[in-house]
Amino acid sequence: MESIENTSYMTNLNIEAFSKMIGEEWNISSCTFKDYILANISIAITRNIELKRNINKIYDQNRIKYNNAAINSSCINHVLLTDGTLEQEIAARKALGILLSAENDHILRDIIVNLLRKSYPTIFNAVKKHDKRELVKRYLKMDEITQKTESRLDACIYFYFSIYRSKEIVDQGFVISIIEDMKYFEFCDPITRIIDKEIELHKSEIQELKALLKREYGKLNGYKDILKSDLKPIMEYGEILENMFIINKLDINHLFCNSNFLNIDAIILSYLKRNSRQVDIKLLLQTVISGIFIQTLINEYKNSRNLYFNNNQETLFSEINTLEEKLSKADDEKIELLNKIKLLEEKNNYLDKIVNTQTKTINKMHNFEINKLQNRIEELENQLLSEKNYRNELNELREHLFKINSNYIASTSKKTLDYYIARKNIIIIGGTKDWRRRFREKYPQLRTLTGFNGNFDPNILFNYDYVFFYTGYMDHATYYRAINFIRSHNIKFGYIGKTNIELVEDELIDELQKLN
Repeated sequence: MESIENTSYMTNLNIEAFSKMIGEEWNISSCTFKDYILANISIAITRNIELKRNINKIYDQNRIKYNNAAINSSCINHVLLTDGTLEQEIAARKALGILLSAENDHILRDIIVNLLRKSYPTIFNAVKKHDKRELVKRYLKMDEITQKTESRLDACIYFYFSIYRSKEIVDQGFVISIIEDMKYFEFCDPITRIIDKEIELHKSEIQELKALLKREYGKLNGYKDILKSDLKPIMEYGEILENMFIINKLDINHLFCNSNFLNIDAIILSYLKRNSRQVDIKLLLQTVISGIFIQTLINEYKNSRNLYFNNNQETLFSEINTLEEKLSKADDEKIELLNKIKLLEEKNNYLDKIVNTQTKTINKMHNFEINKLQNRIEELENQLLSEKNYRNELNELREHLFKINSNYIASTSKKTLDYYIARKNIIIIGGTKDWRRRFREKYPQLRTLTGFNGNFDPNILFNYDYVFFYTGYMDHATYYRAINFIRSHNIKFGYIGKTNIELVEDELIDELQKLN
């Protein structure tokens, strides 16, 4: 461990540099140790109410900066951050973004260290005094499971203090023990194992149990197979589980409507992982029935989790910030074009004076030059007009994003959608096939077009007074083919963002009123 001992004397060492060194020494990924340390500290922060409150105050000072630091790191999907509740993960992501920023910001790092010191004084004293006896006493009153978790979190905080606050030599033995714990967690802990490899390893056993279940009880691939079964044990157990959801005011037919595929092999793998190797057909049946409901609910939780992180305030702020940067760039280009026009006009005036003093031959030559310059001015003015149109479109898109983010509600109107459809030709581009079918059934005169047809003939848009885009379900090729044609022919257009038919009706009426 020569490299670790030498590093303990470095004054500018940070966790990233230490992790790189450990990676080379132990032949592991350079970010594995860093991610392990920062993930554990992030989780520890979420478990301390006062520390969590202070971290939130820091995060609120620059949400976009810390959010981007977290989502652009390899640690963001670390199993320690994602294996708990959604509330815990949200708080841990905030802490992670701040910790990552503090790696290269000594002022912010000092603030973090001082906050940790107040919340974990026993660990801080253990580092400063090289005496872990008081720290060890803490674990004597804990059960084995709690002790395992707490000692892992404490060890990472201990390491953080060692790197950034202990002026003495780092406790080599303790650092090595942390690395060993990290290696066990990353490569041996059941929660970090690759399930596909586990399933492949037990493939033959799983297939045998699936065949046994099918012979005894028929097909069991989803919750519908359970609810429609004629066999009493399946029917009764499924009914109990369904009642459990109903008691909690949840209808599984709605909650699980998009859960078309389940990995039954993974459910049976959980049965195989028990201690006994003897097949208990009743226990196996209970495992599969419970597993189908639990796995479906887990899948829905993961979908909801992804939906939240893809559409939360920080993500939308980041997207809006990007659009504003593009808009600012467009404004700069506009100013540059105006300056060019001004210079060209000044040059044109100068040439006019010269033309007045020249012979007819020279005058013809200069007239030709003037015509050339005027064409150039026209071209630049057309470019300027195009840039203004693009800017207006960016404003429309930004307004559309704000509508979605703020639960936009259309203004009330005495006129119905039928009123507008009877007087104007309207087409909607985008939306799922089923969504468009239901809309046409309700409003036969209103036309729709799939959002995934980049080769459609844009001339058909000549037949419509208004074009609406449902950008939530369409590709870029279709959008740009339509919008370019609309721009060049001054066709009125707008955006819709709702999926519920009634809400879309209100949104269309609101947009039509604005366009009129």
